[in-house]
Amino acid sequence: MLVWNPDGVDDALWERMRRHFSEDELVELGYFVSLTFGQQRWIKTLGIGHGEVLADTDAGLAPARERAAG
Repeated sequence: MLVWNPDGVDDALWERMRRHFSEDELVELGYFVSLTFGQQRWIKTLGIGHGEVLADTDAGLAPARERAAG
């Protein structure tokens, strides 16, 4: 709702979210959503497909042990 339909964010949604998250957690969640959404928008703007950048490296967000597991 926050990303795809901001007009649908009403007091009822905030009330439901506050039942599950503290104010600090909501700020962190909002930051993470905006960062991720912005990254994805930028990748789409550049026309980069999945695995096209750094495909021949072990670079990424996952720790090395998780990448090795597969």
